[in-house]
Amino acid sequence: MESETQKVQESPNSGIGFGIASLVFGIVSIIFLYYIIISVLAAVLAIVFGFIAMRRNDKMGKAGLILGVISVLITFLLFIFLQVLDVSLFTIPSWYR
Repeated sequence: MESETQKVQESPNSGIGFGIASLVFGIVSIIFLYYIIISVLAAVLAIVFGFIAMRRNDKMGKAGLILGVISVLITFLLFIFLQVLDVSLFTIPSWYR
């Protein structure tokens, strides 16, 4: 006899949308490393969608998650490097004028 509280079984491809989204946001975050805000936002979305996809056993989610983490690390290291050199991306150097 079947009970009323049956578990709904998900199809094997149910998490593929999150995996693709994670991979796309990971690629976008790597491409837009120069624009820090866009890169970090895309990387955070890649990480979130990657976790969701990995919970649903999607391999593309793992790739997007890795790209998101790499992008956050590169952006953080770039930010630290520019702070150590005391370089601002938003000002025109005096030698250029």
